[in-house]
Amino acid sequence: MTGDGELRSLLDQVARDRWHTADPPAGSYGGDRSSARLWNELESLGLTLVGVSEAVGGSGGTVSHAAEVAKAVGAHTLPLPIAETVLVASWLLEAGELHIPTGPLTVAGAGPRDALRVAVDGSRLVLGGTAEWVPWAAESARIVTVVQVDGRLLVALVDPAHVKIIGSFNIAGEPRQRVHYDTVIDAAQHRTLPEALTLEVVQRRAALARSAQLLGALERTRDLTLDFVQRREQFGRPIIRFPTVAQAVATMAADVALARVAVAAAVDATERQSASGEIECAAAKVMTSRAARLVSAAAHQLHGAIGVTAEYPLHQLTRRLWAWQDEDGTEDEWSARLGTAIGHQDAWAVLSTVGPR
Repeated sequence: MTGDGELRSLLDQVARDRWHTADPPAGSYGGDRSSARLWNELESLGLTLVGVSEAVGGSGGTVSHAAEVAKAVGAHTLPLPIAETVLVASWLLEAGELHIPTGPLTVAGAGPRDALRVAVDGSRLVLGGTAEWVPWAAESARIVTVVQVDGRLLVALVDPAHVKIIGSFNIAGEPRQRVHYDTVIDAAQHRTLPEALTLEVVQRRAALARSAQLLGALERTRDLTLDFVQRREQFGRPIIRFPTVAQAVATMAADVALARVAVAAAVDATERQSASGEIECAAAKVMTSRAARLVSAAAHQLHGAIGVTAEYPLHQLTRRLWAWQDEDGTEDEWSARLGTAIGHQDAWAVLSTVGPR
């Protein structure tokens, strides 16, 4: 596996060469041939299994490599469940020693509003209940579903054709669907996960994936805005020379930098399986969600009317920032978890010692 920089360069090149900047139709993966071709291209290059051990058919690499893939998805607004596949679904299947199928994957069952139940029928399982707001459920090859059984977490591979899916979309036009289960799972398609892999750990991993996507979109929004204010002239000079504009751009850059440091710390803690991983992952989701709110507002204020035109890419980024900031846990929810994780410890002592090693 190449370094993070080389990997990102490859991803950027593929995105530029194989994907256009205009928004695809909502929910387009299943019906839009260009996005299907893009997935096939990324899969043929091994980019959809980055971070998965080569021993189980993955491309190898680290959590940092997988996060770089998720960042590229956010930066290029790719209409594919790549972040879900590389950082969450494949990781769960590898942990459960299940075969990782080809094609896009998504995850269900770990959300706070999900209500799944399971009955044991010999070596088979009967899954019932509902999972809410599942990304790309109908468009995925398999839905990687987690459910509690006797105090342990179980992972199952579910064919979307064997569940009822009710379509919906987030504000960015990405599929977010309700999945109704009444499904029999054969023994070969489910496993009990290691005891240390709890529902909270799965939620942390999902939050990390979304934080990485947010960071990619934040960085591109910052770059797009900086380029615009350097080129846009008013009263005979670029508007970046006006102190108020310069201050707004500097504040935006600082917000993105804080988010980048938080995500780097979460990636490092996840890679090391640190006992403090709850703190780093919670902080990453808090900081990226916060930055999404502030940076998108500043970007539109600095761009003016051009920022909402169909031809200009800013709204494609900011609509995703608005959607992703509340997915896999809101800023408030992860702030509460961060406070709980710190508990009665000295908050400054904890927060000043966590971070990339």
